[in-house]
Amino acid sequence: MVIAEKAASEIVEQARAYRIEHLKEARKMATEDINALQTRKNEELANIQKQGADQSELTKTIQADTGDKLAAITAQFEKNKQDAINKLVSAVTTAELD
Repeated sequence: MVIAEKAASEIVEQARAYRIEHLKEARKMATEDINALQTRKNEELANIQKQGADQSELTKTIQADTGDKLAAITAQFEKNKQDAINKLVSAVTTAELD
């Protein structure tokens, strides 16, 4: 009877050790998965932030380019404004008799 109790006790102890080992292994794997997921999400966040920064730069570039083009158009208008007025007045005031 004592031998059977001792054998049963050993079996229970082995099962307990086996369960503890598997729990440690599962915890280790879960920690690795969490770290991998955290790393991946941090990289995604960095990419999103970089795209936002790139968009800001693109917006600034577009605004500067638009400002330059608008300034060129305004300068062209001011340059040709008086000539256009003179041609219009001349066309209106000059009568051709056929």
